[in-house]
Amino acid sequence: MINIDGPKRQVFIKFAELMYAQEVLNATNGKAEYKHMSGEISVFRVDVAGMGTKRVRIANSPPETKE
Repeated sequence: MINIDGPKRQVFIKFAELMYAQEVLNATNGKAEYKHMSGEISVFRVDVAGMGTKRVRIANSPPETKE
């Protein structure tokens, strides 16, 4: 899942497993480059947001709803 925060110029990518995020960090050494159509290169940081896993309780959900 991707979440873009335009005003803060941040993009959050949510992985299904932390292992995949660690693989990206290891492959990029925490930095990546983006080449614009103009030829300009932007260097950006890749990091774990540290939000962790959250438990959410949902009330009044219909019985047909699957987990």
